[in-house]
Amino acid sequence: MPGLFTARLRAGNRGLWFNRKRSGQAGVPGKELNQGNTVPRMRSQPDLWARRRALAIAAWSVWICFAACGPRSEGPSEADFLYSRNGVEMYGGLDPRAPVSGILEFDTRARVLETHRSFVRIRTDDRQEGWVPRSMLLDHGLRGRLRALSTASADLPPQGLSRPRDTLNVHVEPYRWSPTFYQLKKDEGFHVLDRMLVDRLPSAAQTAPTIPEPTGEDYWYLVRIPQIGEAGWLLGNMVYADLPLEVAMLAQGKTVVGYFPIGSITDESLGETKTTWLWVQSTARGQVHDFDRVMVFRWDSRRDRYLIIRQNSNLKGYLPVELLPGLETKRGTGMGYRILLERNGELRQRTYVYTRDRVYPLGEDAVTGMPDHVPPGGFGARYEFVQPPRVEPSDPLATPD
Repeated sequence: MPGLFTARLRAGNRGLWFNRKRSGQAGVPGKELNQGNTVPRMRSQPDLWARRRALAIAAWSVWICFAACGPRSEGPSEADFLYSRNGVEMYGGLDPRAPVSGILEFDTRARVLETHRSFVRIRTDDRQEGWVPRSMLLDHGLRGRLRALSTASADLPPQGLSRPRDTLNVHVEPYRWSPTFYQLKKDEGFHVLDRMLVDRLPSAAQTAPTIPEPTGEDYWYLVRIPQIGEAGWLLGNMVYADLPLEVAMLAQGKTVVGYFPIGSITDESLGETKTTWLWVQSTARGQVHDFDRVMVFRWDSRRDRYLIIRQNSNLKGYLPVELLPGLETKRGTGMGYRILLERNGELRQRTYVYTRDRVYPLGEDAVTGMPDHVPPGGFGARYEFVQPPRVEPSDPLATPD
């Protein structure tokens, strides 16, 4: 029948379309209303899907072009990385029975991938991944303060080799709650640079509006760790001077702050060479100055023991003690040494020389200007606590919860 229309409806995502059938001829798609007896109709199903595929392919092509040709995002900045202390164990998971997947060396750089309470999952520069305690890592700010301390103390002469009595942490600042960056093993050696009396402050001092009252006082050593070349602070009551036992027993329980070999004597009866030692010693607690006694010990082959050949007591002395090798004097050429003393509120320096198995004083002068070697804490004062700057939550250096 002319003008007979049939409609067909299909459900789903195939859509709705109409087909026109006329007697004697097929419908011609695309005709307009004003063209004879043709009527509008929608495109057939195959035409729609082909067009959609073409549009999708074109959209993906444009996106790929922008992704490849557009400006590349910059990589992570230095502030986005954390740095490990030595001997940090990385775990394969958060389970207490998770295996150790690796051990980090000092200053290993890593980036945080995930945080869970006090643990973070990190990836190192050599693509190692694992979970570590957040407290074992230094952020960019703390690492900068550590480097600044090492730079400020780089020219300080070592005051003798000391060792810890047990495992001991080295801190960025002289406080028990200060972040640690290195852990010394029992009897592992380090060099003493300075000694300071420090008020024992609670950890709340970091964020309190006013600094709380101290709960005591401790002696802290500024030390240089030869294994990594960095300087830090450690508790002085946990270390001992690495002196031979026959010399160390003469300390009589008093702290040897610094010691130096200044000569030697050969004992032919023993067939041994015995070192002549200079040391500075602190005999009382609570003193702001570093030492109050200077002693020199020389081996006596007739008595088979060390004897005191020079002693100065009741001093107010400050580290560092400076050695002067090959010092030429009227008494002869030998090992000289210079100590810094406080007298009547004035800083003075006194010089000695060890030659021909004896110690001779060379005089005492007032220090004009700054001494050659000044520790970061200065002279004649307690360590001054400075609150760290507050870190905003948006700051990349902020410690995660």
